[in-house]
Amino acid sequence: MDARSSPPLSAAEVYLRYAAGRPQLRGVILPGLLPHMACGAAYRRPGRVKVLFVAESPPWAAGRQEVLRPRDCKRPDYPYFWNDRYDTRHRRAMAPLSGGLAENLFWLLGLDGESRRENLELFAGEGFFLVDTVKCVFRKNRKPAIPADLIRVSAREVLAPEVAALAPEYVVVLGNTALAGLREIELYASALAGVGKITQTPPEDLFEEHRLLCVPYPGGHNRRYLDRIESVFAAIRDLV
Repeated sequence: MDARSSPPLSAAEVYLRYAAGRPQLRGVILPGLLPHMACGAAYRRPGRVKVLFVAESPPWAAGRQEVLRPRDCKRPDYPYFWNDRYDTRHRRAMAPLSGGLAENLFWLLGLDGESRRENLELFAGEGFFLVDTVKCVFRKNRKPAIPADLIRVSAREVLAPEVAALAPEYVVVLGNTALAGLREIELYASALAGVGKITQTPPEDLFEEHRLLCVPYPGGHNRRYLDRIESVFAAIRDLV
């Protein structure tokens, strides 16, 4: 079987191959730990993806402990978006952008379930889905910035076929890592060529012609961009 007819590598194989050539990242990148698989994200995919959110990467810790194995991804203190066992009773966002990614997204979208599981059901029920640019756990407590070549490899070999299979009507770019990743995908590269930093005003045709929305990562450190973030999510709510 030649290279042209070889089946594509799985996400785990892509990250294992990447990590094998970078011994300096030993203990920083966990190529075999894929929270989206451990948490069964694919089972929550709506039949028709109206809006696809592209985030950065899964969290590296549950509480104060680093995650090590797939079962850690289902702990009630692991805040990964698709972990439906996460206990939100005392972790709801009390002020704008004061929670984790999931709680902030649910608040911005007007979803008000009693639990993470209920909100995930509401999220999928609206035709929403979320994927990460880098799927494996990368310990940002040990190396703050995800390497550009990891973003590039992940985008080209994992994210690009995933987005093609999901065929979303609209794509929402959450933060600079997601922006860098989508720039590596041929379908979006030319459209995003005119976008500088995620905090800058995007070209006017990005939404109407390319069905792309770029928004600063909806976290507490970006609270100064709250007005812009809220306006983008108002447009998203109008779509559904």
